[in-house]
Amino acid sequence: MLQLVLHTLWVAALIYAGACVLYFLIQEKFIFVPTLPGEPFEIKLASPTQEFMIDTPYGGCIHTLLIQSPQSKGLIFYLHGNTGSLKRWQFMAEEAASHGYDVFVMDYRGYGKSTGKRTEAILHRDVEFCYDWIIEQHKPERKVIYGRSLGTGFATRLASRREADMLVLETPYFNFIDVAQYYLPFLPVRWLLRYKFRSDLYLKNVSCRTHIFHGTKDLVVPYKSALKLFRSVPESKSLTMTVIPGGKHSNLNRFPLFRERLKNFLK
Repeated sequence: MLQLVLHTLWVAALIYAGACVLYFLIQEKFIFVPTLPGEPFEIKLASPTQEFMIDTPYGGCIHTLLIQSPQSKGLIFYLHGNTGSLKRWQFMAEEAASHGYDVFVMDYRGYGKSTGKRTEAILHRDVEFCYDWIIEQHKPERKVIYGRSLGTGFATRLASRREADMLVLETPYFNFIDVAQYYLPFLPVRWLLRYKFRSDLYLKNVSCRTHIFHGTKDLVVPYKSALKLFRSVPESKSLTMTVIPGGKHSNLNRFPLFRERLKNFLK
């Protein structure tokens, strides 16, 4: 009997270890879901748009778009979510331009036409490099950093290290460890994750006005993760949050409350 119990435990331990190794090896497939690299890209926007391929000094080339708004009052640096590419996100970025700002949006490495080896550190460097590049080229009067979903981790860190007037976080997370534990509570994800995106640490060093938007019915990034992020800086007077009752992960722009609060914040 004891031998059977020990054998069962040994098999269970092997299965568990195998699950840990498998997750460690394929985690990028869950985190990054781009369209195929080099997929044909066509700009289909009504707004005047410029396309740039930005070579980084440390390898890799980043595909970007600058969407122009008539009588622009500044620039929104837009960091998109984890699926698709600029083939899809050009339309969301143009929607942001309707608030009277030019919008600059970039594709991460491995997305669309962007190329290069991907690590968390390199992705953050890309974001900083592209931000510095467009600010130098464009010299906007007002600078807004806008992160959506995956992009909120990049946006929060960028706002903690660069000057900006406003930071917008749409469907953010406390950090990637928090989200991974939500999906895989039985795995030691804290030690397995190579991408941690510690928004909880970055937000404490953000000094500009910041607003969080999140829906209560978000099944991708749990609402409680965003609420935890908001509550992690209780002493901040520049941090505010709008909760969208019934809002899901990709439909907040359909809610009048979201559109009204975003418009007022960007004023």
